[in-house]
Amino acid sequence: MMIITTDNIVEYVLKNTELFTTRQLCVEDISDFNPQEEKEGFVNYIYRVYNHEKSVIVKQARPYLKYFGESYTLTPLRNLLEHETLKLRGGIVPQYTPKTFFIDKENNIFIMEDLSYLKVMRFQLNKMMYFPKFSKQIGEYLAKSNFYTSELYLDAETHRLLQASFINADMRSIMENAAFIRGAFAEIDYNTPNKRLLNVSERVWSKEEIILECYKMRDIFMKRGECLIHGDLHTSNIFIDCDRMKIIDMEYTFMGPYSFDMGYLIANFVSQFSAFTFKSNIGEEQKENYCCYLLNTIKEMYEYYVHYFNECWEKDLKEEYRSVKGYKESILDTFLSEVIGFAACANMIRLISLAGYPDYDVMEEMADKCNAQGLSIVIDQFMLLNRSKIKSIDELIHIILDIRKDYIKNTLLK
Repeated sequence: MMIITTDNIVEYVLKNTELFTTRQLCVEDISDFNPQEEKEGFVNYIYRVYNHEKSVIVKQARPYLKYFGESYTLTPLRNLLEHETLKLRGGIVPQYTPKTFFIDKENNIFIMEDLSYLKVMRFQLNKMMYFPKFSKQIGEYLAKSNFYTSELYLDAETHRLLQASFINADMRSIMENAAFIRGAFAEIDYNTPNKRLLNVSERVWSKEEIILECYKMRDIFMKRGECLIHGDLHTSNIFIDCDRMKIIDMEYTFMGPYSFDMGYLIANFVSQFSAFTFKSNIGEEQKENYCCYLLNTIKEMYEYYVHYFNECWEKDLKEEYRSVKGYKESILDTFLSEVIGFAACANMIRLISLAGYPDYDVMEEMADKCNAQGLSIVIDQFMLLNRSKIKSIDELIHIILDIRKDYIKNTLLK
């Protein structure tokens, strides 16, 4: 297997593609984990190759996870699956999917569109930026991606072929543990400066009911192959501006539950809401306005998903299901409670870990950061344990606001 580096990548691109007409190219390694520079790369080696006319991204998967080094082995075939799912999603939602230009199966390399004309959403949220079209865009992306890779639309044989083609066992096993089992992927930070926050987290995770409910959500994640999911959809994998949105990093893709991607993404908005509640370097009115925006985004994401799912259902549902009364409603009822459960698990697992969490890591005051993480723990715990009782997205928003009010009054970490 050839290893691409900043030294040989120009020659590789010129030899294997006709993307550039000149040999005068520049190279930038953009695969570092560095929240201060708005980078959050853990898994692969990613380079930007460019000149004054054009730029592309070259991505290589090596047989290990970059962040942890060669001791953490990982199949490089994830690269091929990512390329294939980009092509597939490009046929369903091209406006939200980066273009691909080249695939090298032997060396686990592919070349795709450079999205540097957009910004990484997570770090823009950290800066209190607003994206008025995002809820509609992500709702459409998720609903159409889900519906058109499900058996609601595909014939049974094609659906089974998708399941077989996107087993993606190694990447699945990471998420099956990382998103549901505390400490399974990133070690717990027992040296955190705020021992009270650590104690709160320890108390939460000492509850058998918390562990049980996480395993219940894990069971859904592992066993329900309803549609082709992204598998790692968080705000660092969304490139965006006021008008456009593109989704990247689909190497965790496999056939999973409709609800996982939205739940995993909503977790980031809960963490941002918790962080902005306590950012003491921002005026109270600005903070509150942005917290309202974050919660409204959660609400609208869900509502647009339901809108576009209904639209796909009416337009392209297989004939055999059209006479089954209540079928769509049963899917959407289950969808909401699972979204809430997946969001809770994703946040609870990552808090107090050595992997870092940029939503909180950018906070300047340690007390603010600890209070924000503490609020998230309380919200996540409630969502996980009460997900089946929450019957609407509006009810969820009201619950989050009530929990925050009570937390500020009674439970601030000093």
